Amino acid sequence: MNFKHAATFVEVARSGSFSVAATRLHTVQSAISRHIHALEEDLGVTLLERSTRRVSLTAAGEVYLAHVQAILAHCEQARHHAQLVANGKQGVLRIGYMSSACAHFLPRLLRRFAEQEPGVEVQIDEMTAAQQLDAFSEGSLDIGFSRPVEAGYEGLIQRRHLLDDPICLVVSDRHPLAGSRAVALAQLAPYPLTLFARAHASGMFDLLISAFHQQGMQPQVQSEPTTMQALLTQVASSQNVALVPGCVRNLQTLGCCFVPLAQPLSVSLEMHWQAEPAATARRWLAWCNSQTDLIQNAGQGA
Repeated sequence: MNFKHAATFVEVARSGSFSVAATRLHTVQSAISRHIHALEEDLGVTLLERSTRRVSLTAAGEVYLAHVQAILAHCEQARHHAQLVANGKQGVLRIGYMSSACAHFLPRLLRRFAEQEPGVEVQIDEMTAAQQLDAFSEGSLDIGFSRPVEAGYEGLIQRRHLLDDPICLVVSDRHPLAGSRAVALAQLAPYPLTLFARAHASGMFDLLISAFHQQGMQPQVQSEPTTMQALLTQVASSQNVALVPGCVRNLQTLGCCFVPLAQPLSVSLEMHWQAEPAATARRWLAWCNSQTDLIQNAGQGA
């Protein structure tokens, strides 16, 4: 079907006049006549009855008009839908995040985005840094909030620094160090050390081990829990000491005590995305640039 001819036919049927249709379509009456003649030739039926005063539909024309109007409306809807998807205003946005690091700002950020872009379906999954990298590699993640990634992933993802989260000591509220105002790394030597599993956050693990080495210490890591909540549970029920980002306070910390370090250490939180982002991710990134109050102040409450 020639859509231009069909659109011309609809306009003639609505206006009941070749000349009026020509004016509305910004063309000449002879072009309107050619379109209608070509359409009728193609269909093998007469669609319009012409008179000196008015153009009217034949019975076949009335049936054809109803179908053509539905087809053109559907095509317009399809065009609009395709444009929304291409512009990232409709579709799915897949976000991976670390709950402890994002609990104080991500819900507000997602709520604002949903209000601004109701056509985008946001799917969120709690993931460690390692799990996010695997998902990026598989193409199953659009946006990630995690710690800095290993050097070998530069070609895969892009990044944006959000905040620096101070590292602190966490011990049982009955631990001898629980009442300290600040502790040096050397004070941790007598106690079993727990660190978050290197397999899930290699950058943070290596940062902490390096800090011990700079103090001339060889830390003996007794355990490496794979979740921060498991780490807190172990600490609360033992004499183990652990070094964690301050944002871990956002988790269930009953029985735990957080103590600042005498030698400040911090670990970054970053937002990551595919090197060639999907349309919804591009929409998210452009929108985030306008959310300076939440993005720049993401560290508050960490």
